[in-house]
This record gives sequence, C-alpha cells and structure tokens, in this order.
Amino acid sequence: MAGTAVGVNSGLEPGRIFAGYRIERLLGAGGMGEVYLARDRDLPRPVALKLLNPVVGDDRDLRARFLRETDTVARLSHPNIVAVHARGEEENRLWMAMQYVEGTDVAAVLARGPIRPDHAVRITEETARALDYAHTAGILHRDVKPANILLAWGDQQQVFLSDFGIAKALDRSDGLTRTGELYASFHYAAPEYFGMRTDIDRRADVYSLGCTLYYMLTGQLPYPAASTGALINAHLNAAVPLPSAADPRLPRGFDGVIAKAMAKNPDERFAGCGELAQAARRALTDTAVTVPAVLPVPSVAQLAPAPSRNRRRFVLVPAVAAVALAVFGTVAWFTGILRPAEAGPGSPGPPPADAKAAAEQAACEYSSLVGTYDYADPAGWEQKVQAGATGQWKNQAETVLPMARVLISADPERSRVDTATCVATMSADETRAEVQVQLNTLNAEPGAAETAKELSVSTVMEFVDGRWLCSVFNAPFMPG
Repeated sequence: MAGTAVGVNSGLEPGRIFAGYRIERLLGAGGMGEVYLARDRDLPRPVALKLLNPVVGDDRDLRARFLRETDTVARLSHPNIVAVHARGEEENRLWMAMQYVEGTDVAAVLARGPIRPDHAVRITEETARALDYAHTAGILHRDVKPANILLAWGDQQQVFLSDFGIAKALDRSDGLTRTGELYASFHYAAPEYFGMRTDIDRRADVYSLGCTLYYMLTGQLPYPAASTGALINAHLNAAVPLPSAADPRLPRGFDGVIAKAMAKNPDERFAGCGELAQAARRALTDTAVTVPAVLPVPSVAQLAPAPSRNRRRFVLVPAVAAVALAVFGTVAWFTGILRPAEAGPGSPGPPPADAKAAAEQAACEYSSLVGTYDYADPAGWEQKVQAGATGQWKNQAETVLPMARVLISADPERSRVDTATCVATMSADETRAEVQVQLNTLNAEPGAAETAKELSVSTVMEFVDGRWLCSVFNAPFMPG
C-alpha cells in the first residue's frame, strides 16, 4: 500500500501492538476498514496492516470476501503486485499484513493534472504485466483504477497493482459484493458488468485499464457523468472518447488504442492487457496505429446475457442501503437505458368487483414489497417482486433488481416500508389503474435510531388472469 498519511482519526493509536504488529500511523480509511503503517512482528521491515471495520466484520458474507481476498492475492507473486504477508483475526477484527510501498498512487498524481504520455505508457505497461500474470493464474482484478496503481518513490518509480478486494477467481461461481466507494469504481467499469453477464473475462480488466490510460493522458475521466445512472448509461451507450479531442497535442495513435480498449463489445477489444500496452507504446511515435478509431456501439440487448435457469445471483451483504433507495433512485433512469422486448400482459378477464379498491390495495402491497428488502432471503424477495410484475416493468425488473444489489451495496443504510397510501385512477373497463402511492419508510444505519422518510411512487396496475399486477413502476430520484 502507498505510504501517504491521511488526516483521519485512527482507531489504533501509534505505538499500540495489534496482532504482534506495532502501529506507526494511519495510511487510509474507507468503507471496509482502515490501513495502517506498522512494523513487522518477525522481520525488520514496514508493512501495511489492513483491518476490517468491526461493524462490517460482523457480516458473514463480507468476512468471507475479506478472507478470500487474502487467499486470492497470496497466490500471486509478481514484482508489480503488492504482496500479502499474513492474515488473521484479533479482537474480533480481521486483518491482513501487506507489502508497504513508500510512495503515492496514480489518482494522487492525476489530482495535479494529466501525466506525460511516455510516463503514462510506462505505468500502463507495468500494470499490464501484473494483470496478464494474474489472468494467467485465473484471477480477474475487477477494480483497475488510478487509486489502485501505486508508484514507489525513487528514480525508477516502480509500479505496483494493489487491492484485489473484488478480484474474482475464474474457477469460482460464488459472488460476494463489497461495500464503499463503488461510484468511483464505476468510472472504469466495463459495460458487461452492468449487463450482469456471466461470461466476464480478462477483457473487462482491459476496458478498465483503457479508461485509466485515457485519464492519465488527458487528465479527464472518460465519462464525467454527474450521477450513477448517467455514468452507467455512458458506459453502455456513449461513444468512446478520443484522447486527441480532449488534448489535440496528444499523438492521434492513442485515439485508436483507446477506441479498441474501451470497445462496448468485449470481442472487439484487445485480447489482453499486454496487447493494449504494446499498442500504447507504438502510439507514442506511430500516429497510424492500425486499430479502428471508432467502433460500433452495440445495444443493451447485445450486452445482456441470455436468460438461463442456472443464472448466477449476486449475493448482497446485509450491511447495505435499503432497496427503496436503490430501486427508487434508479428505475427512472433505467427506463431510458434499458430496451426491453415488448411483452404485453395476458388475458385481462372481467374486472373484479370494487376494482378501484382492489387495485389500490394491490398497489400498496406491491410497493411495500419492493420497498422492504429481505436481507435474510434476497433471492426469495426478488422472486416475489418478479411474480407481481407484468409487461414493461417485468422486463425491466429482470435487469434492474440484480443491478440494484450492486448499487445499494455502497450504502450501509437499511430501510423498510412502515405505511402505504394509494389513490387509483381507473380505465373505462376497470382493468387498468394508474396509482399514486405514498410510502412512509423507516431508515437506519447499523446501531443508529430509525428516521422516517416519505416517498412518492407512481405505478400502473393491470388486471391479468384474475390478479392485479404491476406493469409500470416509477419513482423520483432519491439521493443515497
């Protein structure tokens, strides 16, 4: 880990002994825990000691992810990868001792402006060596970004790739998500992540490295969106940015390199990170690098995986935001992102007696279901939400619900619906109802008192095969 102290109050005071390591100072803190500079307990060397937060560590899934992280990185031995020395548990806190890198990271350098092209290419080359080595070992990094690329002080300024915190062994099928700082990672995430594809491979890391190279060359994010929804939409649909458009002084050969590295379709990218680095090296002097400058943008349907009964579910950790914040905050813009196939409801059948009251009751019950996430049985909750959907919303929910699991993992707040009030406007045949729903929710972070919030939701309920089902589910944006 890079040796740059931060002004955060440390939970462990300097001089304290923890798990045999003598704490010197806090290096950094994030959603999952803290990293300290410490003295090794056995050898005369400094180490970066990473501790999982006590509240986070109480979660079984996150503890498993933390332990898997250490197992994953411990398999890797490469001069450009931060090494893991040891791991354990002390005072009910999981810890991991890692190689300490005295230096900075690429994100800190970029805070002062773009990086000189030849330096940017060298950083890309060394990062690519680390990634290609990990890929050969069957491991994806999954979070390649400037903050995870460390630069050691010294004449050579050696490059280290750090934080395989969401790395995924290619031979594993379980999915453990993480908390904290997801929005920052989304700036470099390949489109296939948002399509929840099950065949994600090394080309996703190629995409992220391409985004990072673009940022180093231009000093600008490839997609500087103002919201998570706009950012995801840009990765899925926006044209690949050209470095020369951001800075005309850059060799135009970089345009083709970035276009191929950040192609929406993985099949059109470089096959590996080393190929990307080689093309970037050529682009320094050769303005006619033979890769296309512009690539076609596929539709979301092309990016999404084919339906499968064995489709892997993403496991959502309990310490997350309520699904109300995720779904209510994302459904509106997902409507513009997704292009679901047309799917009309089944036979409406005759309207029920007192159709208005029945539609209002169904809308209140369904909105309460969506707004009260089942942390104990997320798969069961998702099945219930799908079972109550039809038409447009049913198609959207298939993509929105798994993606919401990823988005809401950035917030520890939990939420549940306390009360719901519904007012319906009926169609002439009383088989369709536009329903305005007012939800009162109770929200709290772990250990804190609940606070009340009001949410206004609009739904369309349709009477299909003797049941009122939701065909449209919309809500205004809710800040997380």
